[in-house]
Amino acid sequence: MDAVQGTLLVIAAIFLIGIAGELVFERTGIPDVVWLIAVGAFLGPITGLMPREQLLRVAPHFGAITLVIVLFHGGLSLRLNDLGRAAPRAMLLSCLTFTFSMAVIAPLSMAARAMGVLPEGWTWLHGLLLGSILAGTSALVIMPMVEKARLEGSVGNLLNLESAFTDILCVVFAGALIQILKTGTADVTAALIELVRAFGIGLLAGGAAGFLSLYVLRKLVGSYAYPTTLAALMLLYVIVEVLGGSAALAILTAAVIVGNAPAFAQTIGVSRASTLGSGVTGVHHQMTFMVKSFFFTLIGALLGAPLPLALLGGVFALALLAIRFPAVSLSLVRSGHGPEVRGLLWVCLPRGMAAGVLSMMPMQAGIAGTEMLPGLVFVTATVTITMFAAGFRYWRPKVPVATAPATAMPA
Repeated sequence: MDAVQGTLLVIAAIFLIGIAGELVFERTGIPDVVWLIAVGAFLGPITGLMPREQLLRVAPHFGAITLVIVLFHGGLSLRLNDLGRAAPRAMLLSCLTFTFSMAVIAPLSMAARAMGVLPEGWTWLHGLLLGSILAGTSALVIMPMVEKARLEGSVGNLLNLESAFTDILCVVFAGALIQILKTGTADVTAALIELVRAFGIGLLAGGAAGFLSLYVLRKLVGSYAYPTTLAALMLLYVIVEVLGGSAALAILTAAVIVGNAPAFAQTIGVSRASTLGSGVTGVHHQMTFMVKSFFFTLIGALLGAPLPLALLGGVFALALLAIRFPAVSLSLVRSGHGPEVRGLLWVCLPRGMAAGVLSMMPMQAGIAGTEMLPGLVFVTATVTITMFAAGFRYWRPKVPVATAPATAMPA
């Protein structure tokens, strides 16, 4: 078997395992991510068929494409009424999760340095940087699972928005700490301005793109509709990134407007609601499945760290699980949700590609003592995803489900 045949065989296996995983999820509640990560581990650290060094070079590029496709898909199913109710609590949960995560990871990393697991040059700033990298839940993990599980609107939107908000916090704070470690100067005011700027540019650019689409969508017919939509999303991502905004928030904002096109069309006086046709949404659903399958396989393939670092990653994952419970409890005060919803939100802690991509940035910036961060972060992400898979299977049957499929979109 030559290299081309082997590549085709691997791709076919990933797709088939992804399909089988979704079927198993429907019957058992075990998320398909478990099987895809296992396949990646087999192809990567176990057999070496997918060299880790090469994967690390392509991971940021693939991560960006996956983020565009999955966030847009998840945002299409968010409904305005539920969104308005969920946003304040989602913001609170995001801030609490982010703050508590940094507060527990930084001292744990310093303890690991004292034990010789982390390098001697490791400082509190390094610990805070690692905390900010690991502080956000993964939209690329959460959104597909919320859709498949058909969670009740307020619960699903709370999880979706939290994952989007924490991604932004992670990117902004990790970037600021990398700059501080690189230059040796700390500017808290500049970091706060950058955070507001990221939110503002993301919302404005995403909103502008979304409202423009209300006029353009009616012309997107035929075989070019989906390529045009996907090209526009990637263009939006690049523009927002260049301007220094949050590309994730921009994509999500545009998706929400497109997904609620009839309501927004009435607001701005468009006579006829312009929506994505069933052909476009159908193709996008299939594309989401494919990139999601490759994403989780990539997570497994990127595993690989010495035993002490692997054990430290497990400790970090358990600490993140522990601190999430008070964050969830505080954010649900007077919400009317019972212990079942609290339990489900508690286990929804997976870290993913955003953390993995951020873990490579300190090393690329030339910061000493950060060469082992990718391996440590990917181990932590994998353990959190595994805990999420087990907890989600336990709590999912106990919480309310949506009366209509979460994927229902205007035709």
